[in-house]
Amino acid sequence: MKIAAGVLLLAALAVSCLPEQQSMGDAGQTLVKLSPSGFAVAAFDAKATAQSGVLFEVRRDANSQTALNSATTVVLTYDASGALLAAYNEENETEYIPLPTTLATTTPALAANKITLDFAAGEFSKPVMVNVPNASLFDFSKQYALAYTLSEVSGTGAISEGSDKIVLVQVLVKNKFDGKYEVTAVTPMLDVVNAAFTTYEPFMYHLETTGSNTCICIDNTVWYDAMHPMKNAGATSGYGSFGLELIFDETGKITGVKNPWGNPPGNTRMPVLDPSGINAWDPVTKNIRIKYWMIQPNTVLDAPHIRVYFDEKWTYKGQR
Repeated sequence: MKIAAGVLLLAALAVSCLPEQQSMGDAGQTLVKLSPSGFAVAAFDAKATAQSGVLFEVRRDANSQTALNSATTVVLTYDASGALLAAYNEENETEYIPLPTTLATTTPALAANKITLDFAAGEFSKPVMVNVPNASLFDFSKQYALAYTLSEVSGTGAISEGSDKIVLVQVLVKNKFDGKYEVTAVTPMLDVVNAAFTTYEPFMYHLETTGSNTCICIDNTVWYDAMHPMKNAGATSGYGSFGLELIFDETGKITGVKNPWGNPPGNTRMPVLDPSGINAWDPVTKNIRIKYWMIQPNTVLDAPHIRVYFDEKWTYKGQR
């Protein structure tokens, strides 16, 4: 008993010796925090049937069983003005816009731009869900997100000082072909107009969903745009106004290609599938084999106007 009393006395003296402006921080409290905080992604399939998923969770780290068995109410404030998204866009050079309520809602629902979560006895985590009735209605050219601030805690607990109080969640729709692919040549690229233009490999394509069965191919190694890198006498270069958007059928067969720069663009460069190729996405490995041409009628005057021959393997490297 004397030892315990001495420990308590020393603890009291230690606290009393803290400068007035110094905080004890999160020590000894029941803490409420976002999980994850900062930035997160909620991804959905590009299909017309209803889907739901977790945007993020609010966690209550109780400092005792008594605290865990007490009630806590947490209030989240929605970024209705778009100020949080604007600040994030400015800092990260992104273009996120608020996800319209016509495309998705949350559970719990918003009320006066707030979400209220009531923790009952024994509850330590509560999710905020997003409900997407028809993901095929998304505008795939836009980047959607939702942002919230952990703003109030009442009852047992306090907002954790050591965690971010803001979460921004990108709500993304992906088809099964979406992902990162390493591009290598099965046979070297051949440009019949300029022999100095040769294969650049490897480079990384990001296949970004543009519809339920279509993806635009974004070079993520050289140009960071819908372009195809190549070498010009050994120096890194690329074909201007030439890129790929792939059209798949449900089995993964590539049934068509388009040029994101125009069909045709001003320089008449267009991708055309070579029917002798496999031209398909493998559902087991997720790899792609594709043979195609770049035609350019204003330069190669004789039909079929083929300027460049491509024969490539795209090795799946994971989600983007």
